Amino acid sequence: MIVGIAGPTASGKTTIADILERDFGAKRFRYSMLLAELAKERGLDLTDKATLQELYLSEREQRGEDFLTNDLATRVMYTDAPLIAVEGARRLVDVKTLYALAKQRNEVLKLIFIEASFESRLTRYNERLKLTGKKPITHEVFERLERNATENEIDNLREIFLKEGICLDTSKLTIKQASAKVKEFLGL
Repeated sequence: MIVGIAGPTASGKTTIADILERDFGAKRFRYSMLLAELAKERGLDLTDKATLQELYLSEREQRGEDFLTNDLATRVMYTDAPLIAVEGARRLVDVKTLYALAKQRNEVLKLIFIEASFESRLTRYNERLKLTGKKPITHEVFERLERNATENEIDNLREIFLKEGICLDTSKLTIKQASAKVKEFLGL
């Protein structure tokens, strides 16, 4: 089974992917880790979201709309794990690739959209920054990150995931409740 996880920044995608990995042995893939690898190769700050967003946009312009999802698809194709969690789909091309991967691998694709209130996400994002020794950002800076062109298809993904998967609001659910809903949805 392949599980596609999407949602806005700091909504809880990584927490759900952590649960799938820890409790069910899922092999994890993250779009942001692919960008972080590229940032590291270029000597850029791989922990700065704005840097990763700009890197993604410049690479997408040079290498095409699907450069990142193609890299991820290649890695997934060579994985023999029975449960694969792909975290951080941001674009419609990412979802199309997940469907194609599931078909090629003759596996079921399950879609999970994670959302949370703006304030919850800002708080979580700032907590994450503190863990890396960085200063918290303001409401306005977080809004600017949210308006970046890398984030402009999230609402479209939400609609797809709502129709074909589930949507969890992690600002209204405890981790235990969210985990139970994911486990039930996936039949684990």
